[in-house]
Parts: sequence; structure tokens; C-alpha cells
Amino acid sequence: METFYVVGMIMAGLFFGWTIGSHYTGAVMGTAYGAKILDIKKATLLMAISALLGATLQSHEVIKTVGAGIIPIDYLTPFRAMIMMLNAALVTAVNTWLKLPISTAQLACFSIVGVGLATGAPIAWEHTMLPLAITWVGTPLVGCILGFIFTKTVGTIRAKTAETFKKYVLILACCYASFTLGANNSGLAVSVLYGSGTVKSLLFAGFIGGVVVGIGALTWGRPLLEKVGLHIVQLEINSAIGAQLGQATTAYVAALLGYPTSMNQAIVGAIGGAGLARGVKYIQVKVIKEIVINWLVSLVVSASTAFILYKVFSWLLGAK
Repeated sequence: METFYVVGMIMAGLFFGWTIGSHYTGAVMGTAYGAKILDIKKATLLMAISALLGATLQSHEVIKTVGAGIIPIDYLTPFRAMIMMLNAALVTAVNTWLKLPISTAQLACFSIVGVGLATGAPIAWEHTMLPLAITWVGTPLVGCILGFIFTKTVGTIRAKTAETFKKYVLILACCYASFTLGANNSGLAVSVLYGSGTVKSLLFAGFIGGVVVGIGALTWGRPLLEKVGLHIVQLEINSAIGAQLGQATTAYVAALLGYPTSMNQAIVGAIGGAGLARGVKYIQVKVIKEIVINWLVSLVVSASTAFILYKVFSWLLGAK
């Protein structure tokens, strides 16, 4: 049965990575798509390539934090890891289907917490979860500040060829955000593979995460790309560049520190900052309230469902 659980863990992790790729397409490519600079195919392809690079090269600190920093690795059996990733993947998939942006970082971490509580594993509340919580609270705030600064900076460029130039800058900003997604979120899907010792190379683990995130973007990225690009974000070129750069920089620094955060929270904050810089309100308040409520609910849901799933399958299969 142990081999079965190892295979199940790997499949659940890959499933979660696929849902991450599909879920965040809008957050990293929504501005360029909404501005009609990129179509669906180009946006998802650029995202897939950029995310693969980010995952392979710079997801290592996130993999270590999530895979071995929340509960001791002695408690991370293949069966438990399978439940953690399956739970995170299912909750993410449901929210993608409903076109509701959430934080996969929070889902992954609280799925681990839920199983940890179910098994009596010690949770690193102070050492890991507290810095993560501070990161999550600070993400939209820092994104807002950087979105404001970048938008103001880009707005000073007034050359004759500026508009054409800015379109290319926006595409690069979206690729930067996609690279950051790879660095910041793809490691979530393979973190337990590393923490359990199934995959021993951080570089290879990151590569695997990047591949499945890219596949997710290519195969199911359209729903949230359209939701964010056409219904949440309505930006002119300067604000679009400022918001995307603010989002990417915020999440990239978090990834380097090893604390995965939400690309959705970062883009919402950055759009707010971009709007302040232009003196215009770009965000549809009703949609944002819906997203914020869903973020809060998803934390409780992910921990609770992970706890319940572990208890149920542990009882049915007699596994621990």
C-alpha cells in the first residue's frame, strides 16, 4: 500500500500544480489580455514558459518552507501528503470553476495545518505560520504602494513612440509576474514531495512544479483570465504596467524570503495603488468584496476539509 500512497501523493501534487496554473492566469496576464495586447493563446503560452523558468530557478526557498517548515518531516508520510495536496487541489479547482480568485498559498499551508491537527503533529505557529500571516497581510499593502510608485514612474514617459513602447513593457511586466508565479506558487505543488524525501533535488522539484503549472495555464487558464482581464481590471496602459510590476515585485521578494503569498492579493493591492496614482477608481468594489470574503472563508474551509478528509480516509483505508 505504501507504493500506492506514494503514487497518490505524486498525482495529487501534480493535480494541485495544474490547478495553480489555471487559477493564476488572470492574475499575471489579465492586464495585457484586458488591454487587448495579447490574445488567449499568446497570453497562456507566455505565462507557461515564464512560470516554468521561475519555478525551476527560484522556487527553492518556498519548497523548503512549505515542505518542511510547517510540520516536522517525521510526520509527513506519503498518505498524509496525498491528502494535503488533494485537498488543496480540489478547493482550488472549485474556486477556478466558480471564477473566484483565491490564494493557493494559503490553501496549501492550511491544508497542511488541517492534516497536522488531525494527526497531532506540532504546528510551527510562531516560526513559520506567523511570518506567513504577516506576509499575507502585508502583500496587498506593499502591492498598493509599489503599484502607486510604478504607475507614477511610467506616467513620466511621454515620448512620441511611448505608447508602442509601453505595450511591450506591459508584456514584459506580465512575463515577470508569470516568472514570479513560478517562483512563488509552483513550489506549493511539489513541496510535500521534497519534504517527504520523494524528490531530493530542489531544482528538479521546481522544474516539475513549473511543468504542471504551465500545463494548467494552457489547458484551463481562460476562465479567470477573462474574469480578471474583462470584469475586474479596467486599466489604461500606465496603470496596467504599474499594477503588474507592483504585483510581481511584491510576490517575488516574498518568494526569495521563502514565504509564498497570493498573486491575487498582490494584484488587487497593486491595482488599488495604480488607481490612486491616476486619481481614478479602477476596481469594481462588489467583485473585490466577493473575493475578500472568499479568501477568508477558504482558509477555514481548506483546514477543515483537510482535517475531515484525513480522518475519513484514514478510517476507511486504515492508513496513517
